[in-house]
Amino acid sequence: MDKLTHFDGEGNAVMVDVSGKGDTLREALASGAIRMNREAFEAVARGTVGKGDVLGAARIAGIMGAKKTAQLIPLCHPVSLSRCTLDFELKPEEGEILARCRAKTEGKTGVEMEALTGVSAALLTIYDMCKALDKNMVMGNIHLEEKTGGKSGPFRFDGEAAGTGQKSLAGQKAPAGQEGSAGEIEDRKERIPLRVAVIVSSDLGYAGKRQDLSGPAIWEWVEAAKDRVVSLEILPDEQDRLAARMAAIADGGEADLILTSGGTGFSPRDVMPEATLQIGERQVPGIAEAMRAGSMNCTPRAMLSRAVSVIRKKTLIINLPGSPKAVRECLELIYPQLEHGIEILTGRTGNCGR
Repeated sequence: MDKLTHFDGEGNAVMVDVSGKGDTLREALASGAIRMNREAFEAVARGTVGKGDVLGAARIAGIMGAKKTAQLIPLCHPVSLSRCTLDFELKPEEGEILARCRAKTEGKTGVEMEALTGVSAALLTIYDMCKALDKNMVMGNIHLEEKTGGKSGPFRFDGEAAGTGQKSLAGQKAPAGQEGSAGEIEDRKERIPLRVAVIVSSDLGYAGKRQDLSGPAIWEWVEAAKDRVVSLEILPDEQDRLAARMAAIADGGEADLILTSGGTGFSPRDVMPEATLQIGERQVPGIAEAMRAGSMNCTPRAMLSRAVSVIRKKTLIINLPGSPKAVRECLELIYPQLEHGIEILTGRTGNCGR
């Protein structure tokens, strides 16, 4: 079990120190539901509840709740939200109203609690405005649907909400007139997992003289993102051999994404950038630039990285550092944006303008 970060060595509750983290884009989507009797549900749907516009008030309450999270949950950090939206879906057959809250920020800590608090405040407001019609309303299935950014990597809810027997609400259609809001089209379509090949460049690792930790770190991150690692190989620091293997994977259509680790420094044997450029057909400089710029918040030595990123056929190839810590930091910076680019590259979508 992972260590609980909100307790010190003596068991005292503490606020986690995030001063050493870099600012990254972070986003979270939470959802929940409230069930009520037919009279109350129809009054909400028709807009005839005596207290006024139930969903309009709940939407504002949810956004206000998300903004006040740090004042309600004692160990949460104050977060400057760049975006917060609330959407609702009415399900007449079940007599349920589903609420979804999406929160977004660029900072040192995530917004999962803000999204969850937003949903909770919205559902409580619905209860308050409808309790004269039904005091037996039940709120439940409040949970995190997904999040991106942060050291732990991306997360997607998988399975049933614990103890409720209710399925995740992610991917369900938003109500008419709200199709472009918090859910976004990307949240509702059938997602195809990315196929990821991992290549570690290390003479010592290839010879069995040193245990590689960066490859498994990439594997864990990819699996957490609900993508699929198709291969993990350790190869010696030999330019032609590295280039040939990357070309074979791309030309054979074995992977949508190749993530390499190691070989990006100043040592004469650090030849991964040269191998990558040797077989690349088009460069993608923004990815390596983003990693270097973001990593400068962690260490000024990030400027010494020679990592590159290229496209060959329909495969994106990205050089990552050689240490597990640096690998996670870089994936945190770039991974949430890769899917859209790869969808365009592979022809799954044709629109890059947003």
